[in-house]
Amino acid sequence: MQQSWAIKRAFPRFQIDLRLTVRTVETLYGRTKDISAGGMAATVAGDMQIDEIVELVFQLPETPAPLKIMAEVRYHQGFQYGFRFINPNEQQIGIIRRCVDGLPPAP
Repeated sequence: MQQSWAIKRAFPRFQIDLRLTVRTVETLYGRTKDISAGGMAATVAGDMQIDEIVELVFQLPETPAPLKIMAEVRYHQGFQYGFRFINPNEQQIGIIRRCVDGLPPAP
């Protein structure tokens, strides 16, 4: 019997490359890899710990202002990080969903 190790995600992820600012005790910079209504993956030059709470600042295409969303570091390997958004409001979720419409799904 073959087992599937695929992870069932709450939200589909989409590939997107954006500038990212991460505010912790210091300000770090990086690039997004993918995004969903529930979080994002990014490459960030700096060190953060699993479960650390951070502020993510990024501007989606065709939006008038950057989004600022609190997030929890859920994954960390080298400079690769996974973030789970903490209590994004309905407006932020709507902006993300509109912007990812038509983007390629993340692998």
